[in-house]
Amino acid sequence: MKFIPVSFHSFFQIFFLRFFHFLFFVCLVSNLLFCKKEKESNDDLVVLLGLNLYLRSCAGQNANPSSGMVGSLQRYQIPPSLTSSSINTDNNPHHVYPPQQGVTKKNILSVFYPGTGSSPCEVGAILQQGATKGYHVIGLSYPNAEAVNTVCNQGAARNDTSCFENMRNEVVTGSQVSPYVSVDTNNSIEGRLLSLLQYLKSTYPSEGWDTFLTGGTINWANVYVGGHSQGSGHAAYQGKIRAVGRVSIYSGVSDYSLQTASIPSWFSNAQAAPVGSYYGLIHENDTVANFSGNANQVTDVWLNQLGMTGTLTNTNVGFPYGNSKRLVTNACNGMGTAALHSCPMVNGFQTIWNYISYP
Repeated sequence: MKFIPVSFHSFFQIFFLRFFHFLFFVCLVSNLLFCKKEKESNDDLVVLLGLNLYLRSCAGQNANPSSGMVGSLQRYQIPPSLTSSSINTDNNPHHVYPPQQGVTKKNILSVFYPGTGSSPCEVGAILQQGATKGYHVIGLSYPNAEAVNTVCNQGAARNDTSCFENMRNEVVTGSQVSPYVSVDTNNSIEGRLLSLLQYLKSTYPSEGWDTFLTGGTINWANVYVGGHSQGSGHAAYQGKIRAVGRVSIYSGVSDYSLQTASIPSWFSNAQAAPVGSYYGLIHENDTVANFSGNANQVTDVWLNQLGMTGTLTNTNVGFPYGNSKRLVTNACNGMGTAALHSCPMVNGFQTIWNYISYP
């Protein structure tokens, strides 16, 4: 078993990242479409009460998962341990949606990876949007307690130029290449996805989950991947090593070495996904993702390393956004750091999600 270093700094960075997610849900629960500040004390009280109910709702769903209808959509909440006896940690349920009834099926699987410390429950809106467009959709639960930028910018890892790539490789594939994280094949993103698809194929044979399996492997050509924050980095990395059909990046990828004042080399690795398959959205004032302090850190990587062409375009211009693959938003302006980082996951971005993730 590998020793995973933990520091005082790491504890507090993870604590604050989770606290930031809590702040984001203030906007989500109170139905503030673009996260505007509330100034009346009574409104503030309603927001706080709504936040408490929402957090308790996700906590309750994660602790006691159940399946059922969400409006016109079928949702399955499936603990990872139910799909494989080899999985016994990070057991918040996967959220799974077959295509909405009556909608033409795309026969494409969209898999979404939540950010650090988050669960699929907390990104339910973007998952549900995919199902309404005819996609099979999975919000995947995976080991995501440690932020890559936190780990790779402290201790011995600061001087390890391969830290970012190896850590993402191990989380995504389970390859035993990183001394800073311990994820085996069964518990990796790809291992969990394979076990889940096999479970869905067996349990719901009429829903078409077998479309995404070829023998005992995943049929990557029929899979789109995406994620928020840390999850976006895993999706971007996966597009380097798997011929997925599309990669959707929200509020990332933020990998950056403070020690060398540079981005990691894996960004420039050859890409297995088709040319032009990466799309992204970030808030124009996202200082969490722009870890270096350079406001263009993320969007420059999009253009120069990930091949995301087009002028940096504000979503205010409307569809089709100048056909750019690099979108920014100024929604949520006036809110705090965490709200800006989480803004692209707020309900109300459906048209933009369709463009980036669900064409």
